[in-house]
Amino acid sequence: MRIFKDFFKQIIIAAVVILFFVIAINVNNNIDNENPYTKVNTTIPVPAVATKDIEALDISFDDTIIGRTDNINSELFADCYYALLIDDTDKYAYVSKDIYKRMYPASMTKLMTAMVVLDKVNDKTIGLNDVVTVEHYYDLTSEGVLPTEMNPGCKITVKDLLYTLLIQSNNYYALILADYVAGSEEAFCELMNQKAISLGATGTHFANPHGLDAVDHYTTAYDMYLIIKAAHGYDEIRTIDTFEAYNYFYYNSAGNPIEMNISPTNLFMSGDVALPSGYTIEVWKTGTTDGAGNCLAMFLTRDGKDYMLVASAEESKAVLYDAIVSMLCLVN
Repeated sequence: MRIFKDFFKQIIIAAVVILFFVIAINVNNNIDNENPYTKVNTTIPVPAVATKDIEALDISFDDTIIGRTDNINSELFADCYYALLIDDTDKYAYVSKDIYKRMYPASMTKLMTAMVVLDKVNDKTIGLNDVVTVEHYYDLTSEGVLPTEMNPGCKITVKDLLYTLLIQSNNYYALILADYVAGSEEAFCELMNQKAISLGATGTHFANPHGLDAVDHYTTAYDMYLIIKAAHGYDEIRTIDTFEAYNYFYYNSAGNPIEMNISPTNLFMSGDVALPSGYTIEVWKTGTTDGAGNCLAMFLTRDGKDYMLVASAEESKAVLYDAIVSMLCLVN
């Protein structure tokens, strides 16, 4: 009888352990289903080199304005993948939604591209007035980008490449700049990743200079806050981001001048959407891809204070800009 009782007891214990195991699996699956970036989070490898560099910087979440699990006014922005609005002067967060979740940055990537280029300008490795001769055929049509007329033999200045990169968000110009600055796209991305680590953007990895979706190309909203804050420190970027239109020439392979007239992709800058009263945009970058949705990062000022905003909405640009206006209106 005692043997039977012991055997029965062991069966009960085993059943309880199995039950807890099943419950744990179901909870984990539910968490994954609630995360729009689950596919990205589970497939993107973290570069091994980053761990050493991060430890060397001694960066921790104690250094951040917003805690890892904090969500502030997130219920107001259900249509946003993520949302962040920080008063960087007073270190106060008005909005925080999923800001540490890994996401595709789309063309917000180009802020980092521009900083890497300008670092080389500032150390005299290259100059803004350098004339770049295009040496390669670039084709991004398989990724949904229209063909470029910037073919081998075309000539254009670094300045016009940089201005068009940020104002019009030209993907091909990002590749031309990468080749000119670093000799290859891969080498340029190494510089981008080194820069990201130096800024404390430890949840970021760049696989290209233009921002088209790639499994190992990602960031977080909080890292984008760090990146746009750093971009504001570059005089040339602040100058570029004031333009409501930009005109320039490049020369085709036959030596003929081609005039280009471009306008900003930021609907606040183009005047298509009204910016709430009192704000001035100093640095910005838009982005749109299937994986990222419609994105916008901005550095703004109002009444002597600095504000950083990062947001993305899948449905449409209208939804994104409505959300951003609502976010900015939270500031008293």
